[in-house]
Amino acid sequence: MKSQSQSVIDALQEIICSPEHDEQKIAQYFAADYRQIVDGKSLSYDDFINHMSALKVQTQKMHLAVKAAVGEGDTVFTQHYVKVEKNEAQWSEFEVFARFTLLAGKIHRCEEVTRMIHGVSEDSDFGSRR
Repeated sequence: MKSQSQSVIDALQEIICSPEHDEQKIAQYFAADYRQIVDGKSLSYDDFINHMSALKVQTQKMHLAVKAAVGEGDTVFTQHYVKVEKNEAQWSEFEVFARFTLLAGKIHRCEEVTRMIHGVSEDSDFGSRR
């Protein structure tokens, strides 16, 4: 059985790095009542689906690098980087600090702070764009 930390890392890798928007894959990892708070903005499960769909339409590739992941009980903290190649061949890069809460083997909640470290100012909302 894999650890909670590995479950979160697998979800991030499969959802972020896949070039296709796959709602069934999202449902494998995220609870139907999932809630995400990004830089103070609240996203429901449906908002998260729309967020990921928007990112897939606006990007060619997204790369994930997990710098740290620590799990205890039902909570996993990560520090990870997401490098985004947009359709216009421009790159943006983000640093994310996130606290994931898991329930019944699925991600139930995520509270994150996302900081753009490279890119144009219009991309600063990439963590919550819909």
